[in-house]
Amino acid sequence: MPRTWTAVLALALTVVVGACGRPAASAAAAGTVAAPLTAADQAAIRATDTAFSTAAGAGDAAGVGAIYLPDARLMPPNVATVTGRDGIQRFWGGLFDAYRVRITVTADEIEGSGDLAYARGHYKLDLTPKAGGPPAHDEGKFLEILRRKPDGSWGYAVDMYSSDLPVPK
Repeated sequence: MPRTWTAVLALALTVVVGACGRPAASAAAAGTVAAPLTAADQAAIRATDTAFSTAAGAGDAAGVGAIYLPDARLMPPNVATVTGRDGIQRFWGGLFDAYRVRITVTADEIEGSGDLAYARGHYKLDLTPKAGGPPAHDEGKFLEILRRKPDGSWGYAVDMYSSDLPVPK
């Protein structure tokens, strides 16, 4: 990615994440360009997605919630935005109470600089009702905005996804 686009991306991510309740102080705002993501950063972001899939597969709402930042936003389809780690944990917990979940999350693109990144990719989801009934399948795309945590790991600041399948009739 050319340096100009890296600077534009850093500024755009700062504005989006700043809208999530975090102060907008950043390298881009200070007039410097943050370092691009390293291979280790990209691997850590992929590990974040793997941790999400693992916790979801185990029905671990607290484990899924811990992947989100305290001020995160979850933007699922056909529902209002879910705000904050506790609300997001309740959202996923409701799903885990009703279904056994199997999800794979694959990032097709990871970009960013400094402490901000985005991942764009696709998912496959299989739900088996705990109370019986037919299983459900979904597949679609996602866009995540991630922020580096103080311990160096990455967390979801914004998580948005939608199905690629036609709406059932």
